[in-house]
Amino acid sequence: MSIETTNALVVRAVEFSESSLVVSLFTRDFGKVGALAKGARRLKNPFETSLDLLASIRVSFIRKNRDALDLLTEAKLVRRFRPTRRNLRGLYAGYYLVETLDAATVDYEPNPELWDLADATLARFQTDDDVPRRLAAYEAGLLDALGEFPSTRFCVECGEELPLDSVKNPDRRVLFAPNEGGVVCARCRAEKNFFELIPTTIAAFRLLEASLALAGGDESAPFDEFSPQGRAAYRDLVGRYLARVLNRRLKTANFMRFIDSSRTPKPETPTRPSESPESETSPENAQTTEAAPST
Repeated sequence: MSIETTNALVVRAVEFSESSLVVSLFTRDFGKVGALAKGARRLKNPFETSLDLLASIRVSFIRKNRDALDLLTEAKLVRRFRPTRRNLRGLYAGYYLVETLDAATVDYEPNPELWDLADATLARFQTDDDVPRRLAAYEAGLLDALGEFPSTRFCVECGEELPLDSVKNPDRRVLFAPNEGGVVCARCRAEKNFFELIPTTIAAFRLLEASLALAGGDESAPFDEFSPQGRAAYRDLVGRYLARVLNRRLKTANFMRFIDSSRTPKPETPTRPSESPESETSPENAQTTEAAPST
């Protein structure tokens, strides 16, 4: 057994006993880790308040074998996730991010690029007024980090280049094959039976590329130039494609109507991604115990 130290994001925390928690951490150097935090539920505990949902922390843990939970020995808070009182979009976006992160990551498969993106995005959600822009950058960066960024300029079947830049009408309809991972030209659409095709627009692809550039640090990416129709097409495309990539329908996808809305969302208690109606007889089926971030 060895003691490992790394940075981590708290993805989930569930009750294990009267005094302990089982936590799921997305670590920068080891991927997703499940660990037992002994005494974490006591009033005075060695972890204090560092195990709140979406907290960025510095942890030390003892690695066990694959059939046992690791043992969390130390957790120091680096940054708590607490968007400003008026920033409900940031709160909802944080819940959406943690659900995608939990679905996209695998135990002990590190992805430092994705960790850096998620950590930086959560920090921006707390202070940045343009949450939809930052969320789109995270989604594009997530797909890229997973090796699932779609082909937007070349037909995924025959390789024919599509005139993405020369088309003047951004609302021009095109077809996207989620299982194949890219756009489909008219000829291939007529010659082959695809399992599923999503009708979308040129604007959705342009916005997806702009979001990827933003995720890479290009703040000049023309995200704000797109019309509400273009953003709506993007949201539909990415939502359906992510569901295919992650092999699940995201519960927090319902938050998108608040995040993308031009109006300030009304406060309401969202269903947290880690909650489960299952029995508490095992760590996997236990009820989530940590409090939602303060709004």
